[in-house]
Amino acid sequence: MDRDRALPSLNRRQLLALLAGGLGFGASVVAAKAFTPAASGLAQRAPLASAAPLVAQAASPSPTKLRWLATADSGSGDRKQQAVADQMAAVQRRQPVDLVIMAGDNIYNDGDISKVDGAFTRPYSALLQAGVPFHAVLGNHDIRTANGDPQVAYRPFGMAGRWYNLRRGPVEFFMLDTNMNANWGQQLPWLRTSLAASKAPWKVVVGHHPIYSAGFYGNDSVAQGRLGPLFKKYGVQLYINGHEHDYERTKMIEGTTYLTIGIGGASLRPILANGNTAASASVHGFVELEASPTSLKINAWDRQGKPIDQATLAIKS
Repeated sequence: MDRDRALPSLNRRQLLALLAGGLGFGASVVAAKAFTPAASGLAQRAPLASAAPLVAQAASPSPTKLRWLATADSGSGDRKQQAVADQMAAVQRRQPVDLVIMAGDNIYNDGDISKVDGAFTRPYSALLQAGVPFHAVLGNHDIRTANGDPQVAYRPFGMAGRWYNLRRGPVEFFMLDTNMNANWGQQLPWLRTSLAASKAPWKVVVGHHPIYSAGFYGNDSVAQGRLGPLFKKYGVQLYINGHEHDYERTKMIEGTTYLTIGIGGASLRPILANGNTAASASVHGFVELEASPTSLKINAWDRQGKPIDQATLAIKS
């Protein structure tokens, strides 16, 4: 784990635990690099409207453009998740999206599929009624019941297996099982072969657990060693994860941006930005992404429809 500390007598987890006890779990932006339009030079964007009924239908995937939403640690089934889901629906109403990615912990607290109505169907009813497909991976809470198999079999979660790939427009998603009981003996060769075969301009890997993080769990050296060389060799530009209950976008690390989005509904934790952090916040929300053959735009929104972060990745010519 990274050890750049303001208080050398405390490790990262101890310090963040103290901050959590003192701050509570409100919509506090902890890191100084969270998005503000004036500071960034980006144009001010109005908060998303959420009161009007959803009338737009899901977009038809284009070979040259893909719009999607991403959330993680979302399945709390409470008003916080509902507020985030309402803002996701507002994005869909403003400009239809092609799909939604869920990066794990889809059903709290134990992944019981009998709770799917409160954790998924009701909160995302507007998106589901608009025909927007969802595609999920398993988080650590999801495998507490029957090792997550009922979620894999649940068709609205759009899972072709515990790991699978999905090509849509200019993006190919590689959806991983990163849990501690994951079968890396089979999954890693599959990932290597799939990445090598991909012709997509954008390669996006999704897993529940962080690889680089300034949050409570910190960096994962095992995951860095296991996945980092593949990301570098085959040109993975974006890794999306949850598990850390915060938002963080890293600077590019050997060609890959790491995006933590565990802000979909679960109780928040504080985050201490480090040298890899480009933007961070402890606030409920979600991410809107749009890819063309040459660029990938990232817009993070909070549960009130206000911007958290904005960035654009570009493919080097």
